[in-house]
Amino acid sequence: MNRRNLLRSSAALGVAGAGQSVGSPGTAASEPTSSRRAPGSARLLWLGVAGWELSFAGHRLLVDPYMTRQEFTGPEGGLDLDRQLVVDEAAIDEIVAQHLAGPPEFVLLTHGHWDHIGDVPTLLGRTAWQQQPVRVLCGETHWHLLTAMGIPDTQQPNIVLVSGGEQLRYPLATEQRRPDYTIEVFRTLHSQVGGYGFAPAGTRTEPPLRPARLRDLVEGGSLAYQITIGEQLTVMFLSGTANFAEREVAGARPDVLVLGASGHAAVHDYYQRVLTALDWPEVVIPTHHDDLTTPLTSPDIHDTVDREQTRVLRDLLGKRGIALDPHHLEPIHL
Repeated sequence: MNRRNLLRSSAALGVAGAGQSVGSPGTAASEPTSSRRAPGSARLLWLGVAGWELSFAGHRLLVDPYMTRQEFTGPEGGLDLDRQLVVDEAAIDEIVAQHLAGPPEFVLLTHGHWDHIGDVPTLLGRTAWQQQPVRVLCGETHWHLLTAMGIPDTQQPNIVLVSGGEQLRYPLATEQRRPDYTIEVFRTLHSQVGGYGFAPAGTRTEPPLRPARLRDLVEGGSLAYQITIGEQLTVMFLSGTANFAEREVAGARPDVLVLGASGHAAVHDYYQRVLTALDWPEVVIPTHHDDLTTPLTSPDIHDTVDREQTRVLRDLLGKRGIALDPHHLEPIHL
């Protein structure tokens, strides 16, 4: 049995142990008993939209942490880019205190839209977060937007500019020979919907005026990330959008794929091409397929998810892998 088949079997056992029935849509994940968890197991926690926490062996990373869930439509039901930006500090405080494992070592940003970057300055300003370096991986536009939104001066040196192709290790090579984990950065593409485009588009080459409306937080290029945990597990977050640059990620072969699952009406054979390019990952978890606005603590939050996307992925994967049905703030153990 090679490593990939071993991981496929282990993933199936781990998911079943976590309380999520393989192949049964709508079943929530729950905390496993300690006897079912390997000491080095990883935990994924969905924060809604494209937000995730990945934690393992005392390490923590956040991807696109967004908890405000502000309204974004106008009276006619369409996107209203002139809406004022809102930050729900009470919601952020509650989620961080009750559900996150602690300040992360890295925040990985996929692009600059409000539902991905809007809460990051507030998070970076938290007292506990300022007591240790929280490195933010992002593109140039995202760096300028964060600066304009007012991240603390103490966190400015921790903004790490990336553009795709980087292979970063933690800890630094001067501290130990082998890393605890690595982060690989990929250039990717934003979702393209029925009009073959997206909004708000654009880039920034210097900090603008303080963003006040949704349209002020522009995409600024999109990124994806793959985290490799020692020799054990590889998790890819191709999660911020529902599009990708096929030749950029070909050959990556993640064990677990967190995959953007909305806004790909104009993208040809999106799921089939992604799964083929990545050599059919063992575990696929759709994301960015809730309504973006229902509060995370609402008892109705799970009803806002487009679970048809999970069904489509399950049909495509067949016996080659597992498509999970994530629930907000309910951990998945791998």
